[in-house]
Amino acid sequence: MSDTHIEEIRARHQAATPGPWGTSRNLNGAYTIKHGTYITGEDGFGSDGEVAVLVGGEQVAYSNGSFIARAREDVPFLLDRIAELEALLASQEPDGASK
Repeated sequence: MSDTHIEEIRARHQAATPGPWGTSRNLNGAYTIKHGTYITGEDGFGSDGEVAVLVGGEQVAYSNGSFIARAREDVPFLLDRIAELEALLASQEPDGASK
């Protein structure tokens, strides 16, 4: 993976709607990905708005919705881990230059 590709991923992450994201299912089996999710005393679940609605087979919609909603936290975690490991590698090279 090139540095350019990593920066493109980071740019997409930074441009996306802030998290946290969560999912909810309606009675028709469609899953909605919502941002700014929170627990309410009255309704049990609330959000600041919808990110996407997934339809199709319920298991597929659930699996895709779960993946997409969690990507909001997984992607920055992985980007930070890549940066951490690259810095570690660079610090261990004799000339300090990264590969």
